[in-house]
Parts: sequence; structure tokens; C-alpha cells
Amino acid sequence: MAASGTSAGDGPPRPRIAAVVADSALRAACDSAAPGCVLPLADDAALLAAVVRHLGGFTHLLIEEACPAFDPELLDALAEASPQAVIATLPRGSDARAVAALLADAASLRPRGTGPLRPGGLMLRYQPIISLADGRMVMVEALSRWASEPVALTPIHFVPAMERMGLGKALAGAVTRLATQDMARLPWPLKVSVNLAVAEFERADVAAWLARESRRARLPAERLCIELTETSPVVDRARLARSLRRLRDAGHEVVMDDFILDDPRRRLLALPFTGVKLDRSLTRLLGRSARARAQVRAIAARGLSITAEGVASRAELRTLRALGVQRAQGFWLARPLPVQALMAWTRQRVAQPRKTRA
Repeated sequence: MAASGTSAGDGPPRPRIAAVVADSALRAACDSAAPGCVLPLADDAALLAAVVRHLGGFTHLLIEEACPAFDPELLDALAEASPQAVIATLPRGSDARAVAALLADAASLRPRGTGPLRPGGLMLRYQPIISLADGRMVMVEALSRWASEPVALTPIHFVPAMERMGLGKALAGAVTRLATQDMARLPWPLKVSVNLAVAEFERADVAAWLARESRRARLPAERLCIELTETSPVVDRARLARSLRRLRDAGHEVVMDDFILDDPRRRLLALPFTGVKLDRSLTRLLGRSARARAQVRAIAARGLSITAEGVASRAELRTLRALGVQRAQGFWLARPLPVQALMAWTRQRVAQPRKTRA
């Protein structure tokens, strides 16, 4: 089993198993079962560091049964950052032989585990958005999750159902409320973007309720960015234009989200948007498609800010920078993080500032 946690080359083996265990005997058992392959996480500080640093995730997550000592949001974030991991709970009293047997017998491991992840409720993750000029985090995107067993659900699993039930505005309001409150508590002025569907954009009261949430959190409007999602077509272009003007007049940055190659919404770029976010599919095409590059240059020529989603390599960053793209986000840079991990991620970024530089 130890060989599965080693990395190629002559360097030390890279841990591929995370053991979230407060009990010292369990930590020793895990280390004995797979020497050099287990990263023991004995407290919230170690768990936070793993969420921030191990972007590639783990092959296995071993979580102490009941886990009363750990922050459930960080446990959820660790599971989300390890999408292919098999999660299992470790009963108290397990010895090295029991741990080794658990790791060796994949059939006995329950995919995504049970037990330690908290039930029910909306929560947010924040994905850092990086300036391509200097590598600084200049904004985060608020991404909703629904806490459940065995692991938090992503928007595709609950947002469409809520919108069909007429709860789109309630969900948008709850996300905005949580995001503005979280940003207001940070010790530095970070912008946050939230997603709104066309139906919410076209409501006459959209600027008013966003202003209420900003005032309630004491967050300046210019720190709340709004993204228009692509989930439904624009029916009333004039109404959308009025909403965009109201939002911009209030101080919000307003961007068109998930822009794709030959996007049928290109005609809407004449409306008062402040920017565009490139869908990950378009980001992938830029290195090999002249048409894709021409369309991004055309957006830049309008004076719109451009953010690229789904960045997966340094080569993509070089291409984006050459095209005049200002900002980028993606798993290669940072996975979505709970708010308490943002400061730790920033400190690590300052210590290792070269990742966004070609």
C-alpha cells in the first residue's frame, strides 16, 4: 500500500492519504499502516492548511469517527478539494493492521463516506480571482453549496429545482446576504461576485434589494459584483438595459458570465455591462483557435474587463495575458475555499508569488 502514496523521482514520497484524526493513537496507526503516505491532520489549523495547499486533493480521506474536534465546514472543503477520494471513517481503537486492511480493500470503503459532514443548509465557497498583472487576489466568486450527507451538493444539484419552485429570488438574496457579511468581516477590502439569473436581473427592485443587503453588511456597493448567468434567454432587452444602468449607477460591477465561442448573447454586449467572464470551454480554445482569440480581442476592444474561468496551466495564463485578459480563476490557481481559508491562502500566495507569472 505504501507505494500508492509515493511520487515519481528520488524525492520523498508525497502524502496522498489525509487522516483527519485528533486521537494520537489513531495518528500513529495511520502512519504505521502507510509510512510516508499519510498526511495527519490533528486539528483545525492542520486541516485548514491542507485545504489551502493540496489543490490536487487526496486519494483517500480517513476521518476519525464522530470527529467532534473539527470544523465541519473545513471537512466539507477538504472533501470538495479531493473529488476522486474515497472517504472512510476510522473507529476509535483502530490499529495499524485495521487501517492497512481498510486501505487495501477498496470494496469496503464507502464512496464519500458517512457521518462527519454536517446536514442541511446553504453555505458558500469563495474561488479566488487573480490579477494577471501582478498575481494578487483582487476578487472572489461566491459559489453556493448545500450541506448534506455525505458531502455538500454543488449548484447543479439544487439550484434548478429551487428556481422551478419560484425560490430563485430567495436563494439569490440568501447568497448575497452571506457573501456580503463574510466580505465585511475580512480584514482587507476584497470584492465578491454573486450570480443572478436573468429573471432576477429583470426585476424592477433588483438594485434596491442588493443595496439593502450591502447596507446591512456595511459593505460598499463597489465591492459587490454581479454576474448575469446564462441559464435562461433574455426576453426583454430594454428592461435588462434599465437594470444594468441602475446597478452600475449604484456602484456595482456587472459582468456577463460563461461567455462561449460564438456566444448567441454577443449582441447584448452593446448593453452597459462592465465586463465579461469567459467560460472554461472558451479559455481552453484560446491556445489553438484563431476565431476564439479574435472574439476575445473584440471584447477587449469594447473596453470591457475580461475574466477567464477554468484556467488549467501556465501556458493558458500566457495566452490570456497576451490577449489583454485582466483576471483569471481556475483549479490550477485555487479551488473554491471556505471564507476562513482565504487569509491562509493569501499568506501562502505572498510566500510563493510566481504561479501566475509566465
